[in-house]
Amino acid sequence: MSKTAFRSRSIAAIILLFLILSPLQDSIDLQRRRMGFERRLMLMPGQVAGNLILGGFKGLAADLLWLQVESLFHSGQHYKMLPLFQSITFLQPKFITPWAVGGWHMAYNISVKAKNEEEKQFWIKHGVDFLAEGIKNNPERYDLYFELGWTYFNKVKDYANAVKYFELAAKFPRPEYVDDVLAHAYEENGQIKEAIATWERILAGPDTPFRQIAARMLSRLKKYGTTKVETYQ
Repeated sequence: MSKTAFRSRSIAAIILLFLILSPLQDSIDLQRRRMGFERRLMLMPGQVAGNLILGGFKGLAADLLWLQVESLFHSGQHYKMLPLFQSITFLQPKFITPWAVGGWHMAYNISVKAKNEEEKQFWIKHGVDFLAEGIKNNPERYDLYFELGWTYFNKVKDYANAVKYFELAAKFPRPEYVDDVLAHAYEENGQIKEAIATWERILAGPDTPFRQIAARMLSRLKKYGTTKVETYQ
């Protein structure tokens, strides 16, 4: 079989996968509603897609799946995005964006639509676990350490774990906001000395907007013991 013919058949197989997956997911959603399931079922077609493109078309498959993710996102069909995130990260585990966006959708967009607290925590945990899996596949970059740290900091309110992952993010080349958020996490975790040291390091660095923030935070922290404005107004 020629390379062109194989490529054409591979693309056709991927499109066929979409055609099969969509009504199947609809059927699962319908059955879930009828049976009163609290937890959504997730299809995981990544392994199937991988077998379809053994000839080196993983990048192409991931691109097609990502287009489908964007379409579902704009139509608000968040649950149907989940198997696609699984597939994309299976095909291209070094592609950071699906890990970050997938974890965010689970921990934020889907969890807020939960019917009860148990289901809400179920999806937050899935978001955390998804980001942790992404870190295993991308341990040499700051991105997913920061995303997981932010989820712990902003969503879970687990400041010890937030500090842990922000510190890991800070070991790699990173944007300046990583250090600023790390300082806030230190403060929330009761590590005031570390918060002061981090903001002092930012203040001693390049002249950026974060230097102004650091100066303001240091002034408040040293004077009032907190950066929270409402505490001392």
